[in-house]
Amino acid sequence: MSQTNWEADKMLDVYIHDYFVKRKLHASAKAFQQEGKVSTDPVAIDAPGGFLFEWWSVFWDIFIARTNEKHSDAAASYIETQISKAREQQQLQQQKSQQQMQMQMLLQRQAQQQQQQQQQQQQQQQQQQQQQQQQ
Repeated sequence: MSQTNWEADKMLDVYIHDYFVKRKLHASAKAFQQEGKVSTDPVAIDAPGGFLFEWWSVFWDIFIARTNEKHSDAAASYIETQISKAREQQQLQQQKSQQQMQMQMLLQRQAQQQQQQQQQQQQQQQQQQQQQQQQ
């Protein structure tokens, strides 16, 4: 199969045809091939049950592991890993939010301190001016 034939919809058609053939659904495979003008070149991934079936089996195992207790250890491990990653992301986001809040508080304190210093300087200048005027 040439590089230009690696379009997603065409590849899906090829693997659907391969699935029909491997399931011995020859009439369906022939009708699908003729109607869809599907290439009969050998598939790139030639799995015993068909790539589409193997992909579906993995997907189904992982999908069902989220809602049912009947799943493989690999699917359970995948789900646990995804949950763990989601928790880590949530914790990182919370830490980032806390750091941003702390930074805002520090900046506000710094601004208040600068404002107080400016007020004190102004008061000192006013006092000095008053003292100079009294002399």
